[in-house]
Amino acid sequence: MLPIKDISSSLPFKGIVGQVFFRIKVPSSNISLNDSAQSYSVNIFCRGLLIFLVCSFIDFGAGAAGQRNDSIAMLERSLAGELPDSVRLNTLVRLSDLYMVDKSTLRLGEVCITKALELTHERKLPVPYRLRWLHARLLRSHDMPKNAVEEMEIVIRELEEKGSFIEAGEARNYMASIIFFGGQFNESIELYQKNIALARERRLKSIIPNACLGIANVYGQTQNTADREKYLRLFLSEARKENNPALTGQACFRMGVQIMFADSNLAAAMPYLREALEIGKSINDSLSALMTLNMIGWFYYLKKEPDSSLHYYLEAVKCCPPSNVGGFAKPYGNIGNIYRDKKDWDKAMFYYDLCRQYGTKTRDYYILAGLYKDMSDMYIARTDYKKAYDYYVAYKGSNDSLNAGKYLEGLGYARAKFDTEAKEKELQLLNLKLEQHTWIAGGAAGFALLILVIGVLLYYQAKAAAKRKISEMNNRLSEITHANLRQQMNPHFIFNTLNSIQYYMYQHDKIATNNYLTKFSRLIRKILENSQRPLVAVKDELDVIQLYLELETLRFKEKFTFAITIDEEIDTLTYKIPTMLIQPYVENAVCHGLINKPGQGFLSLTMQLCNRHICCTIEDNGIGREAAMALKMQKDTPHNSLGTKITESRINLTNALYGTDLRVIFTDLKDAGNNPCGTRVELQLPLMT
Repeated sequence: MLPIKDISSSLPFKGIVGQVFFRIKVPSSNISLNDSAQSYSVNIFCRGLLIFLVCSFIDFGAGAAGQRNDSIAMLERSLAGELPDSVRLNTLVRLSDLYMVDKSTLRLGEVCITKALELTHERKLPVPYRLRWLHARLLRSHDMPKNAVEEMEIVIRELEEKGSFIEAGEARNYMASIIFFGGQFNESIELYQKNIALARERRLKSIIPNACLGIANVYGQTQNTADREKYLRLFLSEARKENNPALTGQACFRMGVQIMFADSNLAAAMPYLREALEIGKSINDSLSALMTLNMIGWFYYLKKEPDSSLHYYLEAVKCCPPSNVGGFAKPYGNIGNIYRDKKDWDKAMFYYDLCRQYGTKTRDYYILAGLYKDMSDMYIARTDYKKAYDYYVAYKGSNDSLNAGKYLEGLGYARAKFDTEAKEKELQLLNLKLEQHTWIAGGAAGFALLILVIGVLLYYQAKAAAKRKISEMNNRLSEITHANLRQQMNPHFIFNTLNSIQYYMYQHDKIATNNYLTKFSRLIRKILENSQRPLVAVKDELDVIQLYLELETLRFKEKFTFAITIDEEIDTLTYKIPTMLIQPYVENAVCHGLINKPGQGFLSLTMQLCNRHICCTIEDNGIGREAAMALKMQKDTPHNSLGTKITESRINLTNALYGTDLRVIFTDLKDAGNNPCGTRVELQLPLMT
């Protein structure tokens, strides 16, 4: 089994539960109302009062899962009735907050947030800052950090204007975590430090410790061990100053983990972990106590003290609440390891089976992968190589399921995001076309009756044809864009990249693994961002190509080198080109021309400003197109390149939509002996801003 993962804390979202205000206007006594109107007003007032009491009950009992479920059910029933718009809006916000607590109900939370936003739009209601905060959390979960930051900026501004400085500080910490999530490490640290200064000036509690923890998390991501430990110590110091047991316990736990693994100082880590355990027990925080007991058990396991390790793992089992099914798997698996090391095979199998049962219930492939690897090692020690092989196969299967789950989750978010924006663009294009035809119809109204009749007939005929053409064009654009996205997210490329990452991990090369993962995640994010827009800045397109080539040079052990040269006259931030148009040709040059070359290859990409267009030249010294095609025919049945087909279709569609003249010219390079020595591809891209 593996040690507990150092999970970065997500800052608490406060201000939703316990802070709703109902704006119910009761008719004054001097206003004459009929009986039915009075009955309706009283009914509405009582219903609003009922919602208020339900929400107050939530504030005091939201800590328990059963009470949370009861509160959700009561709020859902209240929404089925007739409510004032402001009460309905606040109820939706409360439901969203309760749903967002649990992963299993995140989708329901997203539905409630969407309904609340639609209500504010339809009824012209002001958007509460709590709803914007929830929306920011939703945008972050959909990998849209830029939009999430924009929402949080509005939240912070509103809280500052209201004088709610503590919540404003919490909002800044959360916004800094979003910026960190978006890969802007320096900007995230600057915002955390600014928040610390404001909190000291205003003497706000809990803001400074959480900001220190956030900075420590940033330095942990950048492998800056010294600064991470420095801010973890500040986190602990500030938590003790504020006399906050929960934060102090969390800080002690993180300090113990940091010293144990980063500094390899097991003895120095133990006092922090013991203090974290005592605090967790004193405040009845079973989850914190469970994590600490597991970590102390692992500490003694590393020190080769199995009896002490066993004691703490058994304590972890006792500490784990019955509702936390997944919490039993880790200690049971590690207890099995202890008995395996003692060669007590029966007890080892007993606890391994318990670990497998709980891990299977929660579908925790991380736990199951480690378990099957440990069981395989046990059977190797027992020289039962058949069972060792079977469990190793199970280990690989669980590992593959873990990777596939992460990939499918990210792809699902990307697909949902793409579909939403594609519909918006389709509506915009359709509205533009309809406005043009309406103008034509207005001009035709001035003609004589006969001409008017003919004009109306022609108008309806042209309108039908235009709708048909727009529909066909949108279908083609959607199909090609979908195909292009799938092509860029090539599962074969991702599979090879994951294998390379796995290789570096097995080699214990943390630097190479981190470098590879960072470049790979940036490439995927860039591809998804660029795929949303038909045109992107030249710089954005070149960033994708740069990352792709760096990954390929790492994957193929520097089989080739490359150079990207841009004419100084080209403003890479102003000039725009169709997205992902150059990359397929670069990929062809690498995969078909350079990889098959016996020696080291070279690829050059140059951009020059020529009259009223950009001339992009991709040249390689590979084996040439004819030799590449011959090799392809030897390996499998010949087929046309899917990437080339998609790119040709996109060029034709772009020319039709924008009235441009995109052209691609292929040149087979020959040496002095008329032998193939590479390929040159020239793309003539019109100037677009």
